[in-house]
Amino acid sequence: MNSLINFFAFTKGVEYLIAIAFIIAFSALWLIVYGKGKGLGWKIGLMSYLVLGFILMLGSCLATRPQ
Repeated sequence: MNSLINFFAFTKGVEYLIAIAFIIAFSALWLIVYGKGKGLGWKIGLMSYLVLGFILMLGSCLATRPQ
């Protein structure tokens, strides 16, 4: 990081990605616990795919952070 502002911007961006991943993971958990009816497997599969995507996006942000 070159400056304190760059560090804060990077940290805030990662924080937003973590918050979005948590919201999606909580929604998936809610569907597992309270989901009724057919098609629950598709919903859980889609949610897990989205959570995995956000985890990979977060990992790529951490791997390619500015120096």
